[in-house]
Amino acid sequence: MAEFVAQTNRFPDWFPRWNIAPTTMIPIVVTTESGERVVGPARWSLVPSWSKELTLKFPTFNARSETAAEKPTFRGSVNSHRCIVPISAYYEWTSISGSKAPHLIHRPERPLVGLAGLYSWWSSPNTGEMIATATILTRDSVGILSTIHDRMPIALEPQDQGRWLDPLEGDGAALIAEVSETAAHTASHWAHYEVSPLRGDGPHLGERKREQ
Repeated sequence: MAEFVAQTNRFPDWFPRWNIAPTTMIPIVVTTESGERVVGPARWSLVPSWSKELTLKFPTFNARSETAAEKPTFRGSVNSHRCIVPISAYYEWTSISGSKAPHLIHRPERPLVGLAGLYSWWSSPNTGEMIATATILTRDSVGILSTIHDRMPIALEPQDQGRWLDPLEGDGAALIAEVSETAAHTASHWAHYEVSPLRGDGPHLGERKREQ
Protein backbone atom coordinates (compact mmCIF):
# COMPACT_ATOMS: atom_id res chain seq x y z
CA MET A 1 0.00 0.00 0.00
CA ALA A 2 2.12 2.82 -1.37
CA GLU A 3 0.08 5.59 0.27
CA PHE A 4 1.29 4.41 3.68
CA VAL A 5 4.86 3.52 2.61
CA ALA A 6 4.40 -0.15 3.49
CA GLN A 7 7.18 -2.47 2.30
CA THR A 8 5.29 -5.75 2.74
CA ASN A 9 1.68 -6.80 2.14
CA ARG A 10 0.63 -9.74 4.31
CA PHE A 11 -3.01 -9.38 3.29
CA PRO A 12 -2.86 -9.84 -0.52
CA ASP A 13 -6.33 -11.39 -0.73
CA TRP A 14 -8.10 -8.35 0.70
CA PHE A 15 -10.26 -6.29 -1.63
CA PRO A 16 -12.21 -3.05 -1.07
CA ARG A 17 -15.72 -3.52 0.29
CA TRP A 18 -18.70 -1.22 0.54
CA ASN A 19 -19.88 -2.29 3.97
CA ILE A 20 -17.51 -3.59 6.66
CA ALA A 21 -18.92 -4.76 9.99
CA PRO A 22 -17.13 -5.08 13.35
CA THR A 23 -15.39 -8.44 13.98
CA THR A 24 -14.67 -8.89 10.26
CA MET A 25 -11.10 -8.76 8.96
CA ILE A 26 -9.71 -5.39 7.91
CA PRO A 27 -6.26 -4.26 6.75
CA ILE A 28 -4.05 -2.39 9.20
CA VAL A 29 -0.62 -0.83 8.78
CA VAL A 30 1.97 -1.46 11.51
CA THR A 31 5.71 -1.16 12.09
CA THR A 32 7.34 -4.43 13.11
CA GLU A 33 10.07 -4.81 15.73
CA SER A 34 12.62 -4.86 12.89
CA GLY A 35 11.39 -1.47 11.67
CA GLU A 36 9.55 -2.79 8.60
CA ARG A 37 6.21 -1.20 7.75
CA VAL A 38 3.68 -3.92 6.97
CA VAL A 39 0.05 -4.21 5.85
CA GLY A 40 -1.66 -7.17 7.50
CA PRO A 41 -5.09 -8.52 8.48
CA ALA A 42 -6.73 -7.77 11.81
CA ARG A 43 -10.09 -8.60 13.34
CA TRP A 44 -11.94 -5.31 13.78
CA SER A 45 -12.67 -5.34 17.53
CA LEU A 46 -9.67 -5.26 19.82
CA VAL A 47 -9.23 -8.17 22.22
CA PRO A 48 -6.49 -7.74 24.85
CA SER A 49 -3.90 -10.48 25.10
CA TRP A 50 -5.05 -11.41 28.60
CA SER A 51 -8.64 -12.18 27.54
CA LYS A 52 -9.64 -15.84 27.59
CA GLU A 53 -12.37 -15.24 25.00
CA LEU A 54 -12.17 -13.83 21.48
CA THR A 55 -15.71 -12.44 21.73
CA LEU A 56 -16.04 -9.89 24.51
CA LYS A 57 -19.25 -8.86 26.27
CA PHE A 58 -18.81 -5.21 25.26
CA PRO A 59 -17.97 -3.56 21.92
CA THR A 60 -14.33 -2.71 21.26
CA PHE A 61 -14.34 -1.73 17.58
CA ASN A 62 -13.93 1.90 18.70
CA ALA A 63 -11.94 3.30 21.63
CA ARG A 64 -12.44 6.71 23.20
CA SER A 65 -9.18 8.62 22.79
CA GLU A 66 -9.76 10.48 26.05
CA THR A 67 -9.64 7.30 28.15
CA ALA A 68 -7.82 4.68 26.04
CA ALA A 69 -4.63 4.99 28.09
CA GLU A 70 -6.58 4.22 31.28
CA LYS A 71 -8.91 1.42 30.18
CA PRO A 72 -7.56 -2.11 30.85
CA THR A 73 -8.74 -3.27 27.42
CA PHE A 74 -6.75 -0.67 25.48
CA ARG A 75 -3.94 0.69 27.66
CA GLY A 76 -1.57 -2.18 26.87
CA SER A 77 -1.57 -1.10 23.21
CA VAL A 78 -1.29 2.67 23.63
CA ASN A 79 2.50 2.91 23.87
CA SER A 80 3.76 0.24 21.49
CA HIS A 81 0.90 -1.26 19.46
CA ARG A 82 -0.45 1.60 17.40
CA CYS A 83 -1.66 1.04 13.86
CA ILE A 84 -3.20 2.82 10.90
CA VAL A 85 -6.58 1.73 9.55
CA PRO A 86 -6.88 2.76 5.87
CA ILE A 87 -10.31 3.87 4.63
CA SER A 88 -11.71 5.68 1.63
CA ALA A 89 -14.85 6.73 3.53
CA TYR A 90 -17.09 5.67 6.39
CA TYR A 91 -20.79 5.67 7.21
CA GLU A 92 -22.62 7.32 10.07
CA TRP A 93 -26.34 7.53 10.81
CA THR A 94 -28.11 10.80 11.53
CA SER A 95 -31.58 12.16 12.17
CA ILE A 96 -31.28 15.19 9.92
CA SER A 97 -34.73 16.33 8.69
CA GLY A 98 -36.39 14.03 11.20
CA SER A 99 -35.47 10.74 9.52
CA LYS A 100 -32.64 8.41 10.44
CA ALA A 101 -30.48 7.81 7.40
CA PRO A 102 -26.91 6.73 6.61
CA HIS A 103 -24.43 9.34 5.44
CA LEU A 104 -21.18 8.66 3.64
CA ILE A 105 -18.34 10.74 5.11
CA HIS A 106 -15.13 11.29 3.15
CA ARG A 107 -12.20 13.61 2.47
CA PRO A 108 -12.76 14.83 -1.11
CA GLU A 109 -9.09 15.64 -1.70
CA ARG A 110 -7.77 12.33 -0.33
CA PRO A 111 -8.83 8.99 -1.87
CA LEU A 112 -7.37 7.15 1.15
CA VAL A 113 -7.31 8.29 4.75
CA GLY A 114 -5.40 6.65 7.60
CA LEU A 115 -7.30 6.43 10.88
CA ALA A 116 -5.48 6.22 14.21
CA GLY A 117 -5.89 2.73 15.62
CA LEU A 118 -4.58 0.35 18.27
CA TYR A 119 -3.95 -3.35 17.87
CA SER A 120 -3.32 -6.39 20.04
CA TRP A 121 -2.33 -10.00 19.48
CA TRP A 122 -4.75 -12.53 20.97
CA SER A 123 -3.78 -16.18 21.35
CA SER A 124 -6.41 -18.92 21.44
CA PRO A 125 -6.04 -20.91 24.67
CA ASN A 126 -7.23 -24.02 22.83
CA THR A 127 -5.23 -23.95 19.60
CA GLY A 128 -2.51 -21.37 20.22
CA GLU A 129 -3.57 -19.52 17.04
CA MET A 130 -2.45 -15.88 17.06
CA ILE A 131 -5.00 -13.35 15.83
CA ALA A 132 -4.34 -9.65 15.38
CA THR A 133 -7.26 -7.51 16.60
CA ALA A 134 -7.71 -3.76 16.21
CA THR A 135 -9.78 -0.77 17.23
CA ILE A 136 -10.24 2.76 15.86
CA LEU A 137 -9.73 5.77 18.13
CA THR A 138 -12.50 8.38 18.28
CA ARG A 139 -12.99 11.83 19.77
CA ASP A 140 -15.76 14.42 20.16
CA SER A 141 -16.99 15.57 16.77
CA VAL A 142 -16.41 19.15 15.71
CA GLY A 143 -17.46 21.30 12.77
CA ILE A 144 -19.55 19.79 10.01
CA LEU A 145 -19.16 16.28 11.44
CA SER A 146 -20.91 17.30 14.68
CA THR A 147 -24.16 17.58 12.71
CA ILE A 148 -23.93 13.88 11.90
CA HIS A 149 -22.74 12.24 15.13
CA ASP A 150 -21.29 13.24 18.50
CA ARG A 151 -18.12 11.15 17.90
CA MET A 152 -15.73 10.98 14.96
CA PRO A 153 -12.71 8.81 14.14
CA ILE A 154 -9.29 10.39 14.51
CA ALA A 155 -7.78 10.80 11.06
CA LEU A 156 -4.01 11.01 10.83
CA GLU A 157 -2.43 13.62 8.61
CA PRO A 158 0.35 12.20 6.37
CA GLN A 159 3.09 14.02 8.32
CA ASP A 160 1.98 12.33 11.57
CA GLN A 161 1.77 8.75 10.32
CA GLY A 162 5.43 7.92 10.82
CA ARG A 163 5.43 9.05 14.46
CA TRP A 164 2.17 7.25 15.11
CA LEU A 165 3.65 3.95 13.94
CA ASP A 166 7.04 4.47 15.60
CA PRO A 167 7.32 2.21 18.69
CA LEU A 168 10.05 4.52 20.02
CA GLU A 169 7.39 7.22 20.46
CA GLY A 170 6.68 5.72 23.85
CA ASP A 171 4.30 8.31 25.35
CA GLY A 172 1.22 7.05 23.58
CA ALA A 173 -1.22 9.08 25.67
CA ALA A 174 0.49 12.34 24.69
CA LEU A 175 0.63 11.29 21.06
CA ILE A 176 -3.07 10.42 21.07
CA ALA A 177 -3.89 13.84 22.48
CA GLU A 178 -1.75 15.49 19.81
CA VAL A 179 -3.27 13.70 16.82
CA SER A 180 -6.75 14.17 18.29
CA GLU A 181 -6.20 17.92 18.37
CA THR A 182 -4.94 17.88 14.79
CA ALA A 183 -8.03 15.91 13.72
CA ALA A 184 -10.21 18.61 15.26
CA HIS A 185 -8.40 21.30 13.27
CA THR A 186 -8.84 19.37 10.00
CA ALA A 187 -12.47 18.34 10.55
CA SER A 188 -13.58 21.02 8.09
CA HIS A 189 -11.84 19.06 5.29
CA TRP A 190 -14.47 16.31 5.48
CA ALA A 191 -17.70 16.23 3.49
CA HIS A 192 -20.78 14.01 3.65
CA TYR A 193 -23.93 13.13 1.78
CA GLU A 194 -26.90 10.90 2.41
CA VAL A 195 -26.92 7.47 0.76
CA SER A 196 -29.48 4.74 0.28
CA PRO A 197 -30.15 2.36 3.19
CA LEU A 198 -27.29 -0.07 3.67
CA ARG A 199 -28.14 -3.52 2.35
CA GLY A 200 -25.42 -6.15 2.11
CA ASP A 201 -22.31 -5.22 0.20
CA GLY A 202 -23.18 -3.78 -3.19
CA PRO A 203 -22.65 -0.67 -5.30
CA HIS A 204 -26.09 0.69 -4.38
CA LEU A 205 -24.46 1.87 -1.16
CA GLY A 206 -22.84 4.66 -3.08
CA GLU A 207 -26.05 6.12 -4.47
CA ARG A 208 -26.15 9.81 -3.65
CA LYS A 209 -29.41 11.25 -2.33
CA ARG A 210 -28.65 14.72 -1.06
CA GLU A 211 -25.54 16.89 -0.83
CA GLN A 212 -24.66 18.48 2.52
